[in-house]
Amino acid sequence: MSGVLIVYYSEGSSEKIAHDVATILNGKLDKITNLQPYKGLTGYFRMKLDAYFENTTGIRFKEDPSQYTSVVIVSSVCAGKLPAAVRTYITDHIASMKNYGFIINSNDQISKKTHLHFRKILKEAIAGHDIVNTDIDTDLYYKHLEDFADRFRIVMDKDDQDEK
Repeated sequence: MSGVLIVYYSEGSSEKIAHDVATILNGKLDKITNLQPYKGLTGYFRMKLDAYFENTTGIRFKEDPSQYTSVVIVSSVCAGKLPAAVRTYITDHIASMKNYGFIINSNDQISKKTHLHFRKILKEAIAGHDIVNTDIDTDLYYKHLEDFADRFRIVMDKDDQDEK
């Protein structure tokens, strides 16, 4: 096992954040794709209901997270919860992920209840961070990403020392 895998779901802000984290941590990117995309107004409501009722769905991705020292999950918030595709990814892989953390993003302030919901599912996360999309590309945004990345660097350095 080596390196950092940054998995993300959704284009736009989540993809931008994932790319920024991958650059900072020299990590590998992997996109989670829903096998049944949400299209149109009906799809939008189905996506919200799937998240609200904590459903899972068929997904596609390329990398095996168990082959990495650390995994960062970047996701938007949907109905105050995990999108179904992200929930599926976590459910299927949490047991095989050694070190993991998450970054959640939204167009609005992320409530404490939403953050706690993510923490409940990702109980042993090294780090968790919330980003409001309007903060992206500000000095504060990059400072928070560096702080988040530092937590992973500490764990990766420790793992490297343990392997020697």
